Amino acid sequence: MAPDPLSAAFQRIEAGDLAGAMDVYRAAQGGGDPRVKMCLGQMLLLHGDYRRGLPLAEYRPQPDINGPRWRGQRLNGETVLMRGEQGFGDNIQFVRYAALLAARGARVVVGSPTGLGALLSTAPGVAAAIEPGQAMEAPDFQVPMMSLPHVFGTTLQTIPADIPYLRAESGLVAQWRERLAAYCGLKVGLVWGGNPEAPYDGRRSPGLAPYLGLLDVPGVTFFSLQKGPAAAQLEGRRLPGHFVDLGPHLTDFSQTAAAMEALDLVISSCTSPAHLAGALGRAVWVVLSSFPDWRWLLQREDSPWYPTARLFRAAHGEGWPGVLGRVRQALVERAG
Repeated sequence: MAPDPLSAAFQRIEAGDLAGAMDVYRAAQGGGDPRVKMCLGQMLLLHGDYRRGLPLAEYRPQPDINGPRWRGQRLNGETVLMRGEQGFGDNIQFVRYAALLAARGARVVVGSPTGLGALLSTAPGVAAAIEPGQAMEAPDFQVPMMSLPHVFGTTLQTIPADIPYLRAESGLVAQWRERLAAYCGLKVGLVWGGNPEAPYDGRRSPGLAPYLGLLDVPGVTFFSLQKGPAAAQLEGRRLPGHFVDLGPHLTDFSQTAAAMEALDLVISSCTSPAHLAGALGRAVWVVLSSFPDWRWLLQREDSPWYPTARLFRAAHGEGWPGVLGRVRQALVERAG
């Protein structure tokens, strides 16, 4: 029985042999498994080869399109529904393409996950955002949001990265700045975990423990922005007075965006708040594993998707304490 190429490639990845994993995916392209094509596409994207990677990324599972699909043609005011895909961070990252779509003559409506619509509606080119359960007239065309980089022929050099492209509500920003004004020093938000139901969460979420070494950096007040199950890691811990849990007050993404506007820096794992901070044009340090998601590329400290981001990468086999140690040193320099 022939070995499963997905398992064989993952073994190479676990060993730090990304080139070998790519060879496995290439050798299995004739087998007809769309997952293998998708994985090769993601590996090419990770290496910055968008010309070859984006067409293969179209083999990912996509939302059902009931009606005409928009394929890049010029329009004259027709409505195009940008169908949201995958997680909150993906929607935040790719809503930027609404501006390009509107420039092609479309009236752009974004299909948003629950709780994100108000924020996505602030993106340039978005005429409206709808969440599940909200009605809208049938659009003229539909397009999955994550297909737009392929439709527009995106390369590393042409990623639309005008920031900020999302904006927090001014009234909420004023409230958060007033609420946090009494805290001294550099104000730093922390996020240490993503959705544990994501199959790759184990390799992207450090958890709270490796972050604890940051808390003795002088001149910094830390604010937890953590939501979801990972917030439970705070329970039962005795934390210093300059650590403040904002999580219970962050009832939706609009609140989180406004709170970020009152901070000097966000330090986040690879999850939606990292994308949100980048989309808002806030300073964000992203903590990454040695094998990150394709959008973060390899061997660079910056991101062409988010110009205000600084990337901290774990070396192969290093583990989270090592990379968080480098984050701590950078924070000492920033706070000094």
